Amino acid sequence: MIFYLMDAKEWDSRRHESLVAVPGPEGFVHCCDQHQMGLVRENYFPTGSTVVALNIDPTALDSETRYEPGSGGELERFPHVPGSIRRPDVVEVTVL
Repeated sequence: MIFYLMDAKEWDSRRHESLVAVPGPEGFVHCCDQHQMGLVRENYFPTGSTVVALNIDPTALDSETRYEPGSGGELERFPHVPGSIRRPDVVEVTVL
């Protein structure tokens, strides 16, 4: 599994849409592995905000997941999805 983190309010407004996430300016959707969720939440979401993790089966995606360096200069590699993440790709949603 890979994980896409998003604000819970954003998820509530988009949960019934066919596309959950689309590639950003870099050309991919930023995701993380389970052990990276704390780092991503801490660095990219305001303290006190409610964040959800969308659990995604990478084998269900239309495009291949690539592990590349993070955009924040981290040495660790993160899963990047070069295509969109569709609602059926989301296996489970967990509140962090």
